[in-house]
Amino acid sequence: MDLLKQAQAVLALAATPQPQAEAEFLLAAALGISRTRMLAFGNEPVSADEEARFWSFIEQKKQGKPVAYITGETDFCSLTLRCDPRALTPRPETEELVQYASRLFEKGADPDILDLCTGTGCIALALAARFPRGRVTAVDISQDALCLASENARRTKLQERVQFLQSDLFENVMGTFDLIVSNPPYIASGDLAHLSAEVKQEPQLALDGGADGLDIIRRIAAVAADYLNPHGTLAMEIGAGQAPAVCALFDAARWEGGVKKDFAGIERFVFARLK
Repeated sequence: MDLLKQAQAVLALAATPQPQAEAEFLLAAALGISRTRMLAFGNEPVSADEEARFWSFIEQKKQGKPVAYITGETDFCSLTLRCDPRALTPRPETEELVQYASRLFEKGADPDILDLCTGTGCIALALAARFPRGRVTAVDISQDALCLASENARRTKLQERVQFLQSDLFENVMGTFDLIVSNPPYIASGDLAHLSAEVKQEPQLALDGGADGLDIIRRIAAVAADYLNPHGTLAMEIGAGQAPAVCALFDAARWEGGVKKDFAGIERFVFARLK
């Protein structure tokens, strides 16, 4: 439709990453329907109010606001989650982390799972949905992020399956787990200034991993064994090029595992299992 083409051209001039997809998502949100329905019935009339709402969305996108913050939600592992500046927007590669982690257990299993740096709660909720008999604890240092994650638990009707805990990593965590999973901050502090305008609008606390991006990862790796059950697994999302340094944090006498690539072929996930 002409409206989409106009918006796509505007976003292309603003150098947004995916102008066509972004325009489609924003028009669907302005119309209050799914992107699939919008594309299937693209010739339906658009009211003046809907068009005005759409162009307000496009203007926000031009200013670098993440699409999920504009629409207020995003899809993650078949769950529709609320998104706003209280937490990092869930990424497609983090869905892959959930897929890999899920394969550690048989269908119908009842694992004890700890999600560190939970943010929106996306990983914890996705795993809770996949393992209804499991027990999931979701941790974040940010009270704002935990409030958002709790809202998402209620929204997805998973509030009875996930316990939320404010903690600086393991500080307030009790017990041991079959799986510790985390998408921690892993961007080097010096690289934050070079991030896209869109990413800069997300909470720095969820991005800044210290001088080399590994500060939080080191802290997790240093004590994770104390919180794992025998043969338990630690699974983490990491930054591009960090795999060798992260793997070096694990003593081969105690740990086994390896690195898995994301859909783009980047070594993105480290899995370490207690022997």
